[in-house]
Amino acid sequence: MAERELPEVPPFASQVPVSPAEIRVESVGLNALDRRRVDVAVDLTPCREPVTVEMVIVGPDDDELCSILLLHNCEPMLDKIMHLRRDAQPGAHTLHVGVFYENELVAQAARRFTFPLAEAV
Repeated sequence: MAERELPEVPPFASQVPVSPAEIRVESVGLNALDRRRVDVAVDLTPCREPVTVEMVIVGPDDDELCSILLLHNCEPMLDKIMHLRRDAQPGAHTLHVGVFYENELVAQAARRFTFPLAEAV
């Protein structure tokens, strides 16, 4: 009988939930779907308390192109499609992730990326 390969379990999946002060952004993944949509995946350390998560994409000219605010979030694995207000321009864009507990920033991350379709225009 052939051995079945088990799906990989994220390293934090077996972690005991932490206090909000100990929460971390474990990973950030991005995939530009087209010139107006970005698939964003953010993994957080599991937390005992709900937190607020803010994600903002800024363009090469430092203008905010889109944002999302997740209130009372209890999910450690977030997967969202973010929609830009206008077509992406050539150049580096940045996704900023902030995790807040009781209006205090407890974790943050940033990831730079480009829109491959925007470079050809």
